[in-house]
Amino acid sequence: MDDTRLYGRMQASLRVFVRLLGAASPRSRAVELEGVTAAVTPATPHRSLMNSVVYETPDDLERSLPDLERLYEEAAIEAWTVWVPAHDTASAQRLSQAGHALDAAPIAMGMELDRLSVPPPHDLDVDPAPSVETLAALNDRAYELAQPDFTTAIESLPGMHAHVAQVDGKPAACVGASDHDGDCCITLVATLPEARGRGLAGALMALALHAARDRGCTTTTLQATKAGYPIYKRLGYRDLGPIQMWERRTS
Repeated sequence: MDDTRLYGRMQASLRVFVRLLGAASPRSRAVELEGVTAAVTPATPHRSLMNSVVYETPDDLERSLPDLERLYEEAAIEAWTVWVPAHDTASAQRLSQAGHALDAAPIAMGMELDRLSVPPPHDLDVDPAPSVETLAALNDRAYELAQPDFTTAIESLPGMHAHVAQVDGKPAACVGASDHDGDCCITLVATLPEARGRGLAGALMALALHAARDRGCTTTTLQATKAGYPIYKRLGYRDLGPIQMWERRTS
């Protein structure tokens, strides 16, 4: 599969994840406009990730931007973000003019699962019944957030496959995986600070990818932070280029 098609799969899976965020807590919702999907999470009005927007074409975003601004203002959302492929400079410029600022640019990555060569781990202490609540709590602790934003915003993620590694019988690292049209979208990867340096993230990722292949997925995609990038490269993911997060913050 060429990089363009794999990037397209990444965008489609990201859109599904945004829909999941919009159904992750009682007060949240996913709003569908023409070619645009937006998660609205009043429980975390200051956390733009929980209030994410994805779009299909620049024209879709341009047409929907006034409605999005009104939507988030009415919901009292203080920060929301639009995921923009780095090659879409026109949308980036339009968002900048509308008051958005470039907040982050994680690297889109993907791979065909038939190329997975890393064996599944055999010595990993895995939680036999991991929950979404555990994924959320580990992300709050791993990113040392001042408030429990993931726990507040994510109470359920239907269809999410949770993988949790334990150290001394306690949750220490996690990976979330959701499937869409044969693509396994990896999200919510986190390792507690005191458990880093043990290879937990790489081992847990290998476990999640083998499980995804067993479910029938043919590809996997994700958005990599600087810390996660080398781990994913070692697993066989390839760099598909940045995807930018253009944030609008009102406070």
